[in-house]
Amino acid sequence: MENSSRRERERQEHRHYILKTAEELFARDGFLKVTMRQIAQKAEFALGTLYRLFKGKEELYDQLVNGKTEEFVGFVSEQMAEGRDPREKVRKFIEAKLAFFHRNLAFLRLYFAETHGYRQHGARARSGFLRRRHERLLGKLTEVFEQGIAAGVFRETPPQKLAAALDGLTTAFAWAWIDKAPGAFPTEEIDAAEQIFLHGVVAGV
Repeated sequence: MENSSRRERERQEHRHYILKTAEELFARDGFLKVTMRQIAQKAEFALGTLYRLFKGKEELYDQLVNGKTEEFVGFVSEQMAEGRDPREKVRKFIEAKLAFFHRNLAFLRLYFAETHGYRQHGARARSGFLRRRHERLLGKLTEVFEQGIAAGVFRETPPQKLAAALDGLTTAFAWAWIDKAPGAFPTEEIDAAEQIFLHGVVAGV
């Protein structure tokens, strides 16, 4: 039993490392250009090891994107849930989304490829899973705006449009990181997004 458990731990460790390596290659070169052999060479595993863990490049890519998407949506959702009121929940969304992408720049590139039309080296969107989870997250954000409107915290505006606007604003800040990441933590971007969305940009209003 102990040997079996150890082998399973090693298998999961190998799988995790291969997925991390593949994430970097897919983000840099695009899905179409990356091969299983390149992933194996970069990860320093035999090609046969990859095929024992994944049926092929498509399955590897889908597992990578699906797993990372669950991590992203779960993190942002948990942070939003900690907010005491709709206003704070919006702040939590901004902070969590930008902080997660800042820590996961390779996934950021894949995220744009799948949800916002960003295409690198001829790659095309493959993961409907990511899009569905993205829509689920926007649904939760829409509920926050509905609550805030009902409580008089936010102006009477279609909540779906507010959610889309905030998602677009934070995405615009993250877009700038595709080629060059900010410093140690994106404090400036988080503060700017909060100021623009929650306070506006017109002085004296």
